[in-house]
Amino acid sequence: MKADAKTIRAPSLLDALIPLVFMIIMLTWSVILFGIDAAAGPLQVALLMSAVVAGVVAHKNGHSWERLGEEIVKGISLAMSAIMILLMVGALIGVWNMSGTIATVVYYGIKYINPTWFYFAAALMTGIIGIVTGSSWTTAATLGVAFVGMAGAMGVSTAITAGAVISGAYFGDKMTPLSETTILTPQIVGSNVYAHIRSMSKASILPI
Repeated sequence: MKADAKTIRAPSLLDALIPLVFMIIMLTWSVILFGIDAAAGPLQVALLMSAVVAGVVAHKNGHSWERLGEEIVKGISLAMSAIMILLMVGALIGVWNMSGTIATVVYYGIKYINPTWFYFAAALMTGIIGIVTGSSWTTAATLGVAFVGMAGAMGVSTAITAGAVISGAYFGDKMTPLSETTILTPQIVGSNVYAHIRSMSKASILPI
């Protein structure tokens, strides 16, 4: 059941700002009250309450609750591929941490990587892993941690190493069709994933 188009009013500037301002206030208070623990639940509650406020504003402007429910389901459907990738990312991080993969990378990295090209190796390897896994978070939380550990043991700058890791991880994340953000963006705007990657490459290859 869809709302009658004649009853739908264009949102005013105040209507557009209410959900945004409410969300900022709720997120800020969640962090103030709970600190780091806010990520364990309070932030999600704040976001859910902000969605409720946005729904109320939309209903005030003439959209029926049925139509809002349909759009929520549609939005979740568009993001489902990204959600599944994030679930797999979390599983991969846990497996690598518990199976000793990171410790192994640190051992062989210290043994075989020359400090003179350590930063280049960090950016290159995190970029490759980012392309394979489709996640900058996974790359930074696994291989990135290993490279920062190697930097301390080899006497090179941990700050520059962290920069190389972030650069490589985000480059790999942007340049692969396995990335949840790379998939989600063209799905929302109705574009092609590979056209999206080609477009991003123009601004990403030279900086890396």
